[in-house]
Amino acid sequence: MKADDKNSTVFHLLGTLDELNSYIGLVKARLENEKNKKNAETIQLNLMKLMSHVSDSSNPQYFFTESETLELEKEIERLKKNLPVQNKFILPGKNETEAFIHIARTVARRAERYFAAYNKEKKLCPFAAKYINKLSNYLFQLTVNEQ
Repeated sequence: MKADDKNSTVFHLLGTLDELNSYIGLVKARLENEKNKKNAETIQLNLMKLMSHVSDSSNPQYFFTESETLELEKEIERLKKNLPVQNKFILPGKNETEAFIHIARTVARRAERYFAAYNKEKKLCPFAAKYINKLSNYLFQLTVNEQ
């Protein structure tokens, strides 16, 4: 591997997923709700699986199925259930935990952009694309619940 390879899309994607995993860990350490902590850990495990998939996209062991995304969507709905409709912008920083979740959400969006760019270079699992797409939505719902 050449030194200039470190600026390739795949390395940007892997680095961003690693950064996201670290922020999710920080969020997990600060959450009080045990269900949300367990979900954060599941997300971390899925991010490690996603990094493995990006690194070895032909290995079926690292393929995502529809179930990971369905679980995330189920959690989004659980978090939405008792919340009023949001009709204004949310300014991050109501408390530290909520602010860290917003940082994780923005890193998730960046990871999604890198995923889309790398997917044009090398086809990745379509279920992984759906998962990373839903992750920022989940984190947004979590911020609203942690205010």
